[in-house]
Amino acid sequence: MSITLLRTFVAIVDTGSFQAAADRVFVSPAAVSQQMRTLEANFQASLFDRSRRTPQLTVQGRALVPKAREVLRIYDEMLASLTEDGALRGDLIIGAVSSVMSSLAPRAIHDLMSGHPDLHVRVMPGPSHDLLAAVERGEADAAIMSEPPRIRPHLDWRPFARERMMLIAARDAAPADAAELLTTRPYIRMSRQAWVSDIVEDVLQETGVKVRDSMELDNLETISKMVAHDLGIAIVPQPCMPDEMTVRLRFLPVGGVPRYRVMGVLARADSPKAPLIDGLCAALEAVLATAAR
Repeated sequence: MSITLLRTFVAIVDTGSFQAAADRVFVSPAAVSQQMRTLEANFQASLFDRSRRTPQLTVQGRALVPKAREVLRIYDEMLASLTEDGALRGDLIIGAVSSVMSSLAPRAIHDLMSGHPDLHVRVMPGPSHDLLAAVERGEADAAIMSEPPRIRPHLDWRPFARERMMLIAARDAAPADAAELLTTRPYIRMSRQAWVSDIVEDVLQETGVKVRDSMELDNLETISKMVAHDLGIAIVPQPCMPDEMTVRLRFLPVGGVPRYRVMGVLARADSPKAPLIDGLCAALEAVLATAAR
């Protein structure tokens, strides 16, 4: 029996459908269906109830899930231990928040893959709370994201940067200090679902200013674009890696006590992809070190 069949089976369990699993394992939905019929023939058991629109696991299928995960974990650990030349090989699914997608993440992943041509990387964009869940479910091997409010023992958190909370305004807007901008300009608010919004609220409470909300958006990249077009101001973390958007913004200190968002890489502590995740962390740190020179 091929290990590929078990990997596809677990991908279906994690993603919830044959279609989504096909994207994850880089084959067609028809190939996923064929692989599962082969797996069922190997076990001489029905693993999926296909009477529904979306196939559901049978009792035998649910019983196979933990055993399949354990086989894949042992296989991946064995494969990693046999890599003696220092090369990184295999598949790595990386989650990433929008604020690192325009500069930091692409540069780090480019450097990582350039040095290890047998490594295949897939990027999964999303907000930090969704990426946390993806890592816990095994849908992502690692995530470049902001620090969770709580890091459970089964997770591994590796911080690499602190980003100071700053008030941003369009670079071409009329010069003013942070206090004047907060009282005179429309305010663009980060979605309250985002963890960073709690830090922003602490800053606003400290200033004592009642801002005039104009819109609420769900990611920092979109907020920066709106501010760059002079549609308002916002309080956001100053990116640890500048990009083409940051040159269109003015960053002003706000509040009395500096506050920060911590960025890092989250993974499962028992991940069999630990060598690949180590390589990702090293690439991120190298890019940041080069940018700081």
